Amino acid sequence: MRAIAADRHYIHSDSGLRAAADQWRKAPALGIDTEFIRVDTFHPQPALVQVSDGRECWLVDVLDVKHFAPLAEILTEPQITKIVHAAGEDLEVFDRLVGALPQPLFDTQIAAAFCGHGPSIGYSRLVQGVLGVELSKDQCRSDWLARPLTDEQQHYACLDVLYLPALYEHLGGVLAQRQRIDWSAEENLRQLARYREQRESPYNIERITNAWRLGDSERQRLWHLLLGRDALARAHNKPRNHIARDFALFDMARRPPKHVAELSAIDGLRPSGIRQFGSELIRLAQEVPPDLLVPPLFEPLGRLENNRVKELRGVTEQVAVAQDLPTELLVRKQELESLVRQHASASAIMLPERFNGWREPVIARPLRDCIHSWS
Repeated sequence: MRAIAADRHYIHSDSGLRAAADQWRKAPALGIDTEFIRVDTFHPQPALVQVSDGRECWLVDVLDVKHFAPLAEILTEPQITKIVHAAGEDLEVFDRLVGALPQPLFDTQIAAAFCGHGPSIGYSRLVQGVLGVELSKDQCRSDWLARPLTDEQQHYACLDVLYLPALYEHLGGVLAQRQRIDWSAEENLRQLARYREQRESPYNIERITNAWRLGDSERQRLWHLLLGRDALARAHNKPRNHIARDFALFDMARRPPKHVAELSAIDGLRPSGIRQFGSELIRLAQEVPPDLLVPPLFEPLGRLENNRVKELRGVTEQVAVAQDLPTELLVRKQELESLVRQHASASAIMLPERFNGWREPVIARPLRDCIHSWS
């Protein structure tokens, strides 16, 4: 495929967005992407929305446009497929910017995994591998909030969406040949559902190293501190680490400080964070509700259990080779560990809900068969 010479349109007004949306409604599928900055904020700062039908590109300057209803209508129009690569953070940007998520959604990274391109392939590499077009990466670390955007920035932003419709057509054909169109559609729906479930979820206490070693009251204090840090981060739009690092909260859970002056001796707390949030951190450490429920924490697996995780991993790898799928797409390490823990405690083997779809015959049954062989 030759490189596409597309017309580029820069939209910086509400009327311009309405006119562009009228054109977008004629397309059966649109490539979409966002540019944003997320350096010293909890939430992403939207800077640009890109749209392409594969022939033309539109750059929506979200710093100038005030009313995004036409964009929201396009994002939710059921007759227009929205093509995104690695939707991830883009979902949060769209959600916060226009209050809508793109659906129906076709994530080319997900489709590529089902088509034998491996896990988490990047957009540029996929475009080169599938379409034979090499894209520049020289603006990937650009300041997208700066104005005016340079011609180089605008060109780079257009390329990020220009080839999505062509990827959609190619990958859709391969998915049809492999009879995996429904598999891909299921994963796209799950991606949207997972975002909705997690957008207000607190920080996972399991990510705190050695949290399982804490006593009951210390776990409650740590969980209270984590919940409080999340609330502060969202309310003040600050990264969690700007308020307190994980290991600082762990230390506070073990040795709760009573005075702000004590906080300066705790590693993982910034002086600016202590000034702004110190009093609240003290309150969180001291005023823990006695009935606060803490998510379960597990000790590391023993030798036998780790060997059984390896056995399940071996089953997964065999299936992955046979199906030409990434192991990461089939099952997560934490899910294998959960299955081993269930077996060790003589609990009924329960796989997560996401194994009820295409994964049921492909990987769920082989995993159950392996576990049953241990009895």
